[in-house]
Amino acid sequence: MCWPLDAWFLRLCEGEQVLHKKGRGRLIHISDFIEEVNGRLVAKDGDGKIIKEARKVIYPGSNGDPYWDCEQLIEQVKTQAIPVFEAAHPGCQALFVFDQSSAHATLPPDALKAFEMNKSNGGKQRFQKDTIIPESNPYPEYRGKFQKMTTVNGQQKGLQQTLEERGFDVSKMRAKCSPVCPFENNNCCMARLLSKQDDFTNQISMLEKLIKDAGHECIFLPKFHCELNPIEMVSSSIQIYKINC
Repeated sequence: MCWPLDAWFLRLCEGEQVLHKKGRGRLIHISDFIEEVNGRLVAKDGDGKIIKEARKVIYPGSNGDPYWDCEQLIEQVKTQAIPVFEAAHPGCQALFVFDQSSAHATLPPDALKAFEMNKSNGGKQRFQKDTIIPESNPYPEYRGKFQKMTTVNGQQKGLQQTLEERGFDVSKMRAKCSPVCPFENNNCCMARLLSKQDDFTNQISMLEKLIKDAGHECIFLPKFHCELNPIEMVSSSIQIYKINC
């Protein structure tokens, strides 16, 4: 027996199901590469059938896959994009083009980051990789020298010792500005001064290193210039198709 349709609460008839509340549905994330010859980055056999593709599809969410991040992108480029390109275009060198997203620009875990260093050695600070004092260092006698970023007893070096080993006198300089450094200033504090050294400034991302180590090239588009990104033309075509269908 069913209640009248105009009742506030309805009893289900036999064989009927509860009408669930509308939700946003399941998320789908597609990471793919486009190229000039085939459109999508794919490898085909002699009959033109796709045998390999660089596309990665995930279903992120609370009960699904993890949300897309740098680690998944690195894995996709390493195990899919580069092998597929080399299979599709043997003997050729690829030029990968990316925009300036955080996933694309992520540095290695041991990257040199001055603002994550303490003033003094040790303490709660991340261990950073050893480096070479750049040729642009203002003190010629220190240029090109190998610099360990840990002390003899295994502690991470702080800002003061790191800069003094490069010839800087920072005895009267504060470690960091608060809340932020003055705009367009190169030596307001130890962290700012060290961050402007070429070995700290010119570090390549994990993505770029992976691609270059494989013998290919990688460039990043300028920030805030989506009109230069070829993938935007693909996105606009999809949107136009949705409107017209």
